[in-house]
Amino acid sequence: MKHLITLLIAVATAAGQCETLTTVAPDDPMIDFAGYVHKELIAAPDNPDRKLVRFDRTLDMPGTGYRWDNPGVCIRFRTDATTIEAFLNYNELHQSKTARNGAGACSVDGVIKPEHAFQSQARSVLRSPELVRVDLSPGRVQAPVFHDYEIFLPYADSVDFAGLKVNPEARFEPMKARAATRYVAYGDSITQGFAASTIDNTYPFLIGKAKGWETIDLGFGGRSSFPAPADADVLASLKPEVVTVLLGVNDWMGNVPLERYGANMEKFLSTLRAALPQTSVYLLTPLWVPPNWSHPSGQENDLDFYRQILRDIVAAGNDPNLHLIEGPDLIDPDASLFDRVAVHPNDDGFAMMAERLATQMEEPASGDPSRGAAEDAAGKGEPVVRQ
Repeated sequence: MKHLITLLIAVATAAGQCETLTTVAPDDPMIDFAGYVHKELIAAPDNPDRKLVRFDRTLDMPGTGYRWDNPGVCIRFRTDATTIEAFLNYNELHQSKTARNGAGACSVDGVIKPEHAFQSQARSVLRSPELVRVDLSPGRVQAPVFHDYEIFLPYADSVDFAGLKVNPEARFEPMKARAATRYVAYGDSITQGFAASTIDNTYPFLIGKAKGWETIDLGFGGRSSFPAPADADVLASLKPEVVTVLLGVNDWMGNVPLERYGANMEKFLSTLRAALPQTSVYLLTPLWVPPNWSHPSGQENDLDFYRQILRDIVAAGNDPNLHLIEGPDLIDPDASLFDRVAVHPNDDGFAMMAERLATQMEEPASGDPSRGAAEDAAGKGEPVVRQ
């Protein structure tokens, strides 16, 4: 395949001369990853000697490729480089013919920098694979200064990490350990992020940022309660301290019988609780939907009947770590806060939802303070220069 370009490039120095940038492999021990379900090192399609880090969420959605979308997966590193170029391989695995959003974000020292936002050149729903270069260079500096860099993958596109290029004198230090609290957001397209403009406007991302938690987004467009009991095993394997669950609007639109919806959700929660008896689980009832909006197939039951199923499950469970949150209370009943497909909040709706939901989610009693600490490649915490 011709979409991967040669990563050895020359850049002009301040003196007007050229220098060859140093390659930092995608699996370099000074690069840390957070917010993923599964990752592996694979050979680049055009060159088996070049490697890519690929992520996937293991749960399939036939015909969509949403398994290979990795909303908010974070690539982290700390360096004093004065030239930084990150390479991201937009691959062919996102297959949805109706939905794609490949807009990613970057932060420097914890602050999202709009100038570092990235996207594939091809913006159509169907596109060819493409390698994207993201310039994270800090600009002219009097002396090199260490900064923490984070690259956040988009919520509706499949992207591999192809490594970095930095100036030869650049040094790396281990990133601080990831957050002790892991938050998993499980649900349908609302949780995946549709129809936010960018990954950093989705509600799981906003909650994780506000709380200082590591966030794993397990939202899948079109997900209903049918696969939920099996999904619980994958969710439990991630060992989160906090979970939110938002499922029901697709059951409503698909006229899933209330009894079946209730049975699926009960089985999901019992499976999850058997594996994670102490995890805080927040069960969200479906959000408000404008009364004049309906799916073309129509609905046999009012959406609130599905909400009542969840209320009854929580009331009967006698589980101090299972909390019910009313979805309609999270976003004002105002159509301007929703997309034209009115089950999806827009950026303003997601911001309101995240703010209100975060206030109801308590910090768990304990987390894992050692989770995800970047490997100290130098062995003694000394800065490392790439050769």
